[in-house]
Amino acid sequence: MSRQVLDLIIVVGYLVAITSYGLYVGRKESKSQEGYFLGGRKFSWFAIGASVFATNISITQFMSGNGLAHQIGFGAINNDLIGALLLSISAVFFIPLYIRSRLYTMPEFMEKRYSSGTKFIFGGTYLAQMLLNMPTGFYIGGLAVLGLFGLDAEHLPMATILIGLTVGTYSVLGGLTSVVKTDVIQVCLLVGGGLAITAIGLNKVGGMGALMQEFPEKFELIQPRGSAMPYTAFLGIAIHSAFFAFCSIHIIQRALGAKDVRNAKGGMLFSAYLKLLSIPLFALPGIIAYKLYGADATGDATYAMLISDLLWPGISGLVLAGLLAALMSSADSNVTAISSVVALDIWPAVFHKNLNEKQALKVGKWTAACLMLWGMLAAPYFANLGSIYVFVLRLTGFVFMPIGVCFIFGRFSKRVNHQGAFATLAMGVVLGIVYVLGSGIPALNPYMPEWLMAWHFYEILPIFFLICTGIMFTVSYLTPPPPPEKLEILQQTKASLDEIDERTLPLYKRFAFWWWLFIAILGTIYIIF
Repeated sequence: MSRQVLDLIIVVGYLVAITSYGLYVGRKESKSQEGYFLGGRKFSWFAIGASVFATNISITQFMSGNGLAHQIGFGAINNDLIGALLLSISAVFFIPLYIRSRLYTMPEFMEKRYSSGTKFIFGGTYLAQMLLNMPTGFYIGGLAVLGLFGLDAEHLPMATILIGLTVGTYSVLGGLTSVVKTDVIQVCLLVGGGLAITAIGLNKVGGMGALMQEFPEKFELIQPRGSAMPYTAFLGIAIHSAFFAFCSIHIIQRALGAKDVRNAKGGMLFSAYLKLLSIPLFALPGIIAYKLYGADATGDATYAMLISDLLWPGISGLVLAGLLAALMSSADSNVTAISSVVALDIWPAVFHKNLNEKQALKVGKWTAACLMLWGMLAAPYFANLGSIYVFVLRLTGFVFMPIGVCFIFGRFSKRVNHQGAFATLAMGVVLGIVYVLGSGIPALNPYMPEWLMAWHFYEILPIFFLICTGIMFTVSYLTPPPPPEKLEILQQTKASLDEIDERTLPLYKRFAFWWWLFIAILGTIYIIF
């Protein structure tokens, strides 16, 4: 039996097993609204953290991330490390408020803090982004899978349909419970497989010390302006990551399904710890490939080369299954997130105001099924869009920036109101789309300022953030302050959920202990590298 056939058998077997497991664990909770959309609010910190981490990474990070690390080294993982910091901040300042408010979706916060109009803009913008993101994810993931198995691009439709049917079956029928519990298994597989490649690779090249001695420039996190990931982009990365950590629907939805505030906070912090694994998962393999294959090797192909050259038949199949798990975790997260937004936020506002629980479930499941079908069928046609990943990254960063501004200042300022939020969303989304299209479509480039085209898009994000902030406060202070009922969501207390006073617990059980330890570890990483 050839290596390729053995690996294929293992991957297909994994797909069958994970689908069956997902259907099994989600069969009970999928019958109620709270069960389907939030897993019955029964998730532990471990399940939340694993699922958030699985949702936050993708197969492109293993392929393109290590490809970038092959070129610039540790600078490639600044996104992940800064993102980890923002997740830990979210656990302190945002997650407790969301849990105490018993939210179902993130647009619901916009309605309670501002108005139904702002909720609809958030939900509609997110739906539009998912309509682009789903086929993009399937397209990029499908190409990665084909590359790993050495198959031609003509097999792309078959690959996307196979992945879509697998993910769609358990996520559409089982809801968030199926997604979170399968994510726990998939995280173990993808982390285990990724660490195996790194460990075997380090052994082959003489260890990390040998790499650091031979290529010291590859182990620098802080890189000069002009590089692919300059230090001047750090603030923009933090602002971009803030949206995902503070208010991204498919990230926060896991925490909303927590048993209580402690598990929600602990889960988000655990996901931040897991993101520190970006060093051995998304950076070291790229540097190992640089040592083994030289600077001329195709960056995005180096990870597949490592799998083929370093792993034994069968083991490589398990690693391939782990990479497929990364793709599936990203896809199933999008499905459950958008189904809840359409069923609970958009559909009642547009079609049926008094939607009962049974109808909400029906709308949610049909939305999930249609989105999955759209992603599978549209993916092959995205081959003509060029640098799709960069386009989607820019679109997400700029179009969702005003939403992040509304959440941040809506959380910390009692003076901003729905007029300011509405103006910020409307003008911010328009400005974001104009920039993304103007800088991304060659025919429109001449109409953009030269300095705007020359800057790294992460360097532009802080300017856009300041513009959105200015709009928010200017309009808010020119109009009456928000009524008292719009500030009630900010006044939730610990007593509202009978939370435990952590000062009575041993040190190792306190959230603050683990949070400060995380900050110390992250700071040490930046000091060393």
